[in-house]
Amino acid sequence: MTAEETAKPPSTQAPPRCNTGLHGAIWTRIMLLFMRIMPCWACLVAVRPVSFIIYFLAGPQRRAILGNLTALRPDFGPVRRWWGGYQVFLEFALTYLDRLWHMHFRREVAWDIPHKERFDAMCCLPTGVLIFTIHSGNYDIGASLFAQKFGRPLHIVRAPEQTEELQELRAAELRRVEQEQPLLHVHYNNVTDNHLGLELTRLLMAGEAVAVQGDRVITGVSSVAMQHAGLTYHIPRGPLVLAEIARVPCHPILLERIGCLKYRIHVLPAFYDGSTKQRADDLGRVWLPIMHDFIQAHWDQWFVFEPLVFRDSLGQESQP
Repeated sequence: MTAEETAKPPSTQAPPRCNTGLHGAIWTRIMLLFMRIMPCWACLVAVRPVSFIIYFLAGPQRRAILGNLTALRPDFGPVRRWWGGYQVFLEFALTYLDRLWHMHFRREVAWDIPHKERFDAMCCLPTGVLIFTIHSGNYDIGASLFAQKFGRPLHIVRAPEQTEELQELRAAELRRVEQEQPLLHVHYNNVTDNHLGLELTRLLMAGEAVAVQGDRVITGVSSVAMQHAGLTYHIPRGPLVLAEIARVPCHPILLERIGCLKYRIHVLPAFYDGSTKQRADDLGRVWLPIMHDFIQAHWDQWFVFEPLVFRDSLGQESQP
């Protein structure tokens, strides 16, 4: 199977159509309409009350965020935790505005790379490289920057959207990005597609770079429960198995929004150099503390709207 084929979600697995739900494309189209007629400062003001309204309406997502915060920040009381949940929704909305400004209005994104020497060293690796990231900052515009700076093919893996209309909108956006960045290739992780893992392994062994998200478990994706710092996380098993099979260096690259259209790229040292055989579970035990430390420091930018982390006493009883 070619990269082009894996980059397209099979038509038989199209998400259900939903026009007006929270996952409907209509809300993005409305946002784009207002962004064309409103100045930037007005959008940044309006996004706060709008996020507050959505926070009330999105019951399952709100409860998932509050559950994750209960585990991550036991020092928060009920009121602080409830407000923290709103902060997550607001930060997500702000990154979404940045995405639309960048992809639809061609506004430039400013990037801060504190350890650029690590990034440069990774670009020069003679082997393939597997990039581990999480749902923070902005994955798509971050990938666009990586493709510019890497100077080598970069393949990103993302899940299809939850509705057909929104998937069509996303696919059109990313096709434009791929046309502008010919080294960037998008692959969709369809749970019924058993060929993607083989294709990604082939790409890594051919010396190319692959970026995967190592934090979110969606329906149908194999997960593994792991303990760290008194918490039980449920993380996807696929990226760990890919690292075990491909045996290439694995680098964490984590994104942090620091202002309007401004992001910081945290390039961390490789947690696996690929020189020795390592089991997926052992790699997970090394990756998890890296992810945990970043989430603890930037809990308001962890955009995971499913219950994925529990205090150990809860983790033994609860499943995401």
